[in-house]
Amino acid sequence: MVPLLLFLFGTALAGWTPPFALTQYHDFPDFEQYVIEVAKRNPSFVQLRDIGRTHEGRRLLGLKIGRPSAVPKPAVWIDGGNHAREWPAFHTAIYFIEQFVTRYGQSDRITDYINKLDIYIFPVLNPDGFIFSRTDTKDLIRQWRKNRAPANCTGFHSTTVRNVCCEGVDLNRNWDFSFKQTNYPFNNPCSDEFQGPFPFSEPETRAVRDYVTGRELSGRLHAYFSMHTHGQLWILPYNDHRKHYPEDYKDMERLAFRAAEALYQYRETKYRIGTAADMLGGPATGGATDWIKANTKTKYVFVLELPPDLSSWFAFQVRPHWLLPIAKETWLAVKVILEQTLEDHGLQSRA
Repeated sequence: MVPLLLFLFGTALAGWTPPFALTQYHDFPDFEQYVIEVAKRNPSFVQLRDIGRTHEGRRLLGLKIGRPSAVPKPAVWIDGGNHAREWPAFHTAIYFIEQFVTRYGQSDRITDYINKLDIYIFPVLNPDGFIFSRTDTKDLIRQWRKNRAPANCTGFHSTTVRNVCCEGVDLNRNWDFSFKQTNYPFNNPCSDEFQGPFPFSEPETRAVRDYVTGRELSGRLHAYFSMHTHGQLWILPYNDHRKHYPEDYKDMERLAFRAAEALYQYRETKYRIGTAADMLGGPATGGATDWIKANTKTKYVFVLELPPDLSSWFAFQVRPHWLLPIAKETWLAVKVILEQTLEDHGLQSRA
């Protein structure tokens, strides 16, 4: 059977996606093949995007989901985060692709989103680290957070143990926002949160920066939604110190509360909303969403720390049977953001 025939006799048929079970964890090649196949089999409204290479030469792949338009359309970015150990976020991004593609032409709302918006989804922005985290069950490997940058030998374990060689950079500390070489632990190559030797030292962060500020997206990216684990935190900019907010913070906060309320309806998952600096009492410098909010015209910029909450210790990878419930409830929040984007541009979707 032909997988996709759009607008046959005036009726749009749903798109096609390959099997990707959200009842188990997948390896990176599964993600890579999935996005390639979705783009290949749905060319009328899905396009593959290859925005760069990692340290180890892997492609940073995502999808542009949107019907072609003669005029620029508002754009929404969704990613599965960039921390290697945060596997549920990557899988949740796949669920979103499933919803957009397989329900196009079947759901008025989904069809409106795709006809009126361009939706960019990048499930895995740190494939090197993700692959490494799945090579062993030892905590040092399984809980790996960073990319796989070559060893930096300026690390330290104490005031006396110096010049230690450690690999990797935290991609969510590598952006040029309040980046300071004197901030501990961000300045220690042996820390999970090592910010790197200088801003945008990593090919992965440069690739995302260049793409969101490049010709295709510059000036039309309206919402940026990045998923991580864990904590049930809805994080707004800015996070370099407490009580530091952009001028339109209240607009973002109102939308976050509405989206979190929609999410709550599924299984009563509660999110805390605010900046990480305010909620957790400590700074997080060099963040991607902070830089994007400060340096682009993007209106709504969010980090979502998926379940479980912070009372669960080291729950970066929930048991696989939780993957689908987490994806389904988060999808309800995403739709609120999409609806707001349509409203802001006078493109309200059908009821």
